[in-house]
Amino acid sequence: MAAQKINEGLEHLAKAEKYLKTGFLKWKPDYDSAASEYGKAAVAFKNAKQFEQAKDACLREAVAHENNRALFHAAKAYEQAGMMLKEMQKLPEAVQLIEKASMMYLENGTPDTAAMALERAGKLIENVDPEKAVQLYQQTANVFENEERLRQAVELLGKASRLLVRGRRFDEAALSIQKEKNIYKEIENYPTCYKKTIAQVLVHLHRNDYVAAERCVRESYSIPGFSGSEDCAALEQLLEGYDQQDQDQVSEVCSSPLFKYMDNDLLRIRFIIGSTLNWA
Repeated sequence: MAAQKINEGLEHLAKAEKYLKTGFLKWKPDYDSAASEYGKAAVAFKNAKQFEQAKDACLREAVAHENNRALFHAAKAYEQAGMMLKEMQKLPEAVQLIEKASMMYLENGTPDTAAMALERAGKLIENVDPEKAVQLYQQTANVFENEERLRQAVELLGKASRLLVRGRRFDEAALSIQKEKNIYKEIENYPTCYKKTIAQVLVHLHRNDYVAAERCVRESYSIPGFSGSEDCAALEQLLEGYDQQDQDQVSEVCSSPLFKYMDNDLLRIRFIIGSTLNWA
């Protein structure tokens, strides 16, 4: 079966090359037909699990589409080439091609497809290179924000924030969470703003920056409903305990149910703050 598919792929490659040849009666290559044959070759090689050959066929297809000024189809082919690299566990190279595809989608005027490609790339590389994944998620968020799709944008910013916290990049995490909070405020999702304020305060206290933590709470008083919420009351207690170096009060607040339903990475920070604080 595999040998048959490989032969099938080679036949399509040969046909593609014929379409690209010029002669006395054929002055211009037939890029459209060549791209179609390269695409068929890629499928055949993929089915035979010959991913290197499939990737090469996809790249040839992409170039043919580019020569034919069919940017969207070229981008699709580059993205498929990236997926073949993923099958070969060449993740950084895969991401590079998917990024190239996303830029072409943007150039073609299809930002939604660009954003989906960037997010897919982020998921591919997240466990291998979290720093790159953060960049990709932030790029995706920017695309969605430019299209005024704020709910999708804030979801991707949340993914970036979690990776920044996990990587102990707390200064950047604090800024990322603030961006999330701003968007949630803009779309009037105020209860989530309260939760993001809790996340900010935990990150700032972990950085031993009481001033920044206190400022986050103070600025949040302008968010409708925050000042009378249990989130606000708990944060005020937490800050009071921290300011007075009262570990018991800090631990009690951090152990409350309000602080327990958080992302795993923030839970770890909550546990550290609730257990032992290095008082500045």
